[in-house]
Amino acid sequence: MKKTAKTDNSSDPKTLCYNILSTICILTLATVLAFSFFHITRSDPANIALIYILALIIIARITSGYVFGIISALFCVIFINWCFTYPYFKVNFQISGYPVTFVFLLSISLIVSTLTTQLKKQDKMILERERAINEADKERIRANLLRAISHDLRTPLCSISGNADMLVNNGDRLDEATKDQIYTDIYDDSEWLIGVVENLLSI
Repeated sequence: MKKTAKTDNSSDPKTLCYNILSTICILTLATVLAFSFFHITRSDPANIALIYILALIIIARITSGYVFGIISALFCVIFINWCFTYPYFKVNFQISGYPVTFVFLLSISLIVSTLTTQLKKQDKMILERERAINEADKERIRANLLRAISHDLRTPLCSISGNADMLVNNGDRLDEATKDQIYTDIYDDSEWLIGVVENLLSI
């Protein structure tokens, strides 16, 4: 469980690097698509915003925590203002509807980040529960196997031990037919024991 917690920690160097690279790649791809779409169709900036909204959803889904979603939302709002609204390549906070766009994108980022973080936590809990169940099943199977093995080994050993004790202590009072039967039983039990051990070794 400690190892899993470390992996999910956004301050972990590998996770942080992954989050940064993922965010940069997704925003770059979204920007390329936005520029292509804008120059081909001369579309309204509101339509361009949809591409960045999709990028925000993906970033919030694959990164840890809320930071990268919020930073990406700020980038998207400023970049849309700078590149896709007149006057181009200037940030103009006086544009009508700009505050609404800003709040809208930031809200989407926060909502999606919250939902995806909760989903990740639920997935983690489900995995840990399944792992615990699997461990419990393994322990139960191991215990059942040990009980079965001990029973299969104890039965012929007890028979061999009892028959050998009878021969040692009462051999002079037993007739030949009884001795032959005891010898046969000891041999059969030893063969059974050998078979059980060979089966265990093969498993």
